[in-house]
Amino acid sequence: MGVVPRVAHVAALTFAGRWGIMCFNMESVCNSKAYRIFADLHTHTTYSHGKGSVEDNVRAAKFRGLTHIAITDHGIRHPLVGVDRKKFPAMRKDVEEAERKFGIRVLLGIEANIYGMSGQIDLSEEDIAQLDIVLAGFHASARPEKVTDVAQFQANLIAGRLGKSSKAQIARNTKAYINCVKRFPVDVLTHPGFWLELDTYELGKACADYGTYVEISSRHRVPDEEGLEGFMKSGVMFVINSDAHRVQDVGRWDYALQLAEKAGLEESRIANAGEKPLVLRSRT
Repeated sequence: MGVVPRVAHVAALTFAGRWGIMCFNMESVCNSKAYRIFADLHTHTTYSHGKGSVEDNVRAAKFRGLTHIAITDHGIRHPLVGVDRKKFPAMRKDVEEAERKFGIRVLLGIEANIYGMSGQIDLSEEDIAQLDIVLAGFHASARPEKVTDVAQFQANLIAGRLGKSSKAQIARNTKAYINCVKRFPVDVLTHPGFWLELDTYELGKACADYGTYVEISSRHRVPDEEGLEGFMKSGVMFVINSDAHRVQDVGRWDYALQLAEKAGLEESRIANAGEKPLVLRSRT
């Protein structure tokens, strides 16, 4: 009876030694008393600018006790680190090998860039057909769709970072996100409210209507309390994600858990928590 605990202990020490101290109390990091998170649906690898390989991230998810993980590197319009669609087959191979090796569900996805006020993203229908999950978010460095978008985005960005967006700017930002949700089968909107201020109630209503989940991001610490309140009133469903760019951050979502618990968000409204099946809009 003494062999099993020792094996587990050695495995934990080996894992910690390679990537730094990962987790001493898995229960406190991966879950809370209120939520049983089973999937991290937003992680990055060396295919973009993450620090670990696909196998590294999947190993970390397994170590955390998760049953699902998504590999979601950046879309092509993200400067320098965006993934060329020519790499999709190699990514698929890595995903399938890691899934077989570690025995958990591994989804291949892309975090697409919303790069126009029209809601345009940098994935085609053919690209989406090759993926298991589609994420989309705004990134300040992504190349805008039109010249007119450059001025609008930059003005909105500066105002958003200062917390001084006008009503018109917030309306434009929100419309861009809503256009994206309406035009494309996006499963998850990533870090909404980071860089651009939004009307979270109106955006949440659109997401609820189209079956898109809103991410509560631990990496970017958005939405804030006020933003989450607006989303909650809209009836939208959520996901809690790490947006891990380092292996040791896979399955870590302290901020998201604390924010959700403080707001009284029920587990039934978190798509990657509890015992419910994971339903993805892009796959239905």
